Amino acid sequence: MSQEFSQYIKIIGKGQKGSRSLTREEAFTAMRMLLAGEVTGDQRGAFLMLLRTREETPEEVIGFVQACHQLIPQDLATLKPDVDIGCYAGKRRQLPWYLLSAALLAKTGKRVFLHGAHEPGSGRLYASHVLPTLGLQAVTSISEAKSQLDSFNASYLDLGVVLPPLNTLIKLREVFALRSCANTLARLLNPTVAPYCVQGVYHMHLDHKHRHVNEAFTAWDSLCFRGDGGDPEVNSERPADLFITRKGETETAVLPAFTEKWAMKDREMDIADMLAFWRGDIQHQYGEQAVHATLVSYLMLTDSLSSEEAAKLAVTLWQNRDKQALPFTQSL
Repeated sequence: MSQEFSQYIKIIGKGQKGSRSLTREEAFTAMRMLLAGEVTGDQRGAFLMLLRTREETPEEVIGFVQACHQLIPQDLATLKPDVDIGCYAGKRRQLPWYLLSAALLAKTGKRVFLHGAHEPGSGRLYASHVLPTLGLQAVTSISEAKSQLDSFNASYLDLGVVLPPLNTLIKLREVFALRSCANTLARLLNPTVAPYCVQGVYHMHLDHKHRHVNEAFTAWDSLCFRGDGGDPEVNSERPADLFITRKGETETAVLPAFTEKWAMKDREMDIADMLAFWRGDIQHQYGEQAVHATLVSYLMLTDSLSSEEAAKLAVTLWQNRDKQALPFTQSL
């Protein structure tokens, strides 16, 4: 048992009157110890669930993310992507249409790095399940990801490669039946220190928390919004608040609702529908608005465009896509 770590459990768990939030420095040390395996399983569980009960403060999350950065493999920096997109929620109502938006972004010449995890037994459809069908085969090492980025302008790596200790924390949902702060940290990670970072969140007010955290990391610009199911996908069935942070300052843009008709839940969740839509063989009410609005949000971040300018470019990119090729294609 770590006596040093016990003090952090005490700080956050000493009742409604006796407890307090961790400072940024305390949060950094506590998360570093946890990720380094310097605590017992009991201490780890107590710490994570106490945080889950009252939710983490922005200062705590900043310290946690800084601790994560210390353990990220240095080789990840050699990937040098332009855009980092965390894919951690998994879809259960609609297909992950945002992946087509990411493919179109890659076709503009930007190197797109995707990373994510999957939770066994969740019943959700994760990016890693879909990308091979769209042309981006699974890779399991940093060197393979670099080669894939060079060929496709896109690559996906599992969090188990990016930061294994954090991946272990995410998998603890099977034990606790609750998610922990690990899911939040993974979205905020930007492990390759890409110039642009995209984050989708689910719960109300989490986008505000991410905004404050993003303002502490001035080495890159960030986009955060409440995405469909928590993934980085704009659902234009309702107005979308986009929080765009540049050099520690955040501006908010609102994308208006694209349609007044709400799409029914996709009961089949057939990945083949994404390819058929890409090829123009079928129409899809939800997919059309999701691909367009999500790409608009990405372009507003990466190209510093207004929503109107980004919308025009998004339409052009969609109209000029190669319908006969897979969304992720070689020789860009």
